Amino acid sequence: MLAYIKENLLAFKERRFAKRRMAAMLKSHAAVRAEMPELSDLALYKEVLLRTPSIDPSAVDQILWQAEDSVDEWTARGTGKLGFRQLVTFVIMSQYRAAGNVGTVVSLKEIVYARIPENL
Repeated sequence: MLAYIKENLLAFKERRFAKRRMAAMLKSHAAVRAEMPELSDLALYKEVLLRTPSIDPSAVDQILWQAEDSVDEWTARGTGKLGFRQLVTFVIMSQYRAAGNVGTVVSLKEIVYARIPENL
C-alpha cells in the first residue's frame, strides 16, 4: 500500500513538473509567433528557448544541438526533423534529469504529445 502511494505521488510530481515546463514553453512560443511570425524551425525554437524562464540563455545553442541530434529518439516515426513537441519533450526530460531524478513513472513524452499538436 505504501509503495502504491509513493508511486502515485511521484506520478503527480512528474506530471506537474512536465505541465509547468510545457506551459512556460507554450507561452514563450505564442509570444514569439505573435511578435515574429516570419520565424520558423530552428530560428523559432531558439527564440522560444531564449524566452523560457527555466532555460539558461547561454545553454540554448547546446540544447538545440542535442535535441536535433537525438530527434529520432523523441519521435514515434523518426521523421528526422525536430518539431516543437519533440523539443519540449527533450527540454522537459533533460531538466527533470538535471534536477536529480533518474527515471520516471509516467511517460513525459505522452504528456507533451497529448497537449501539443504535431504541426505547432
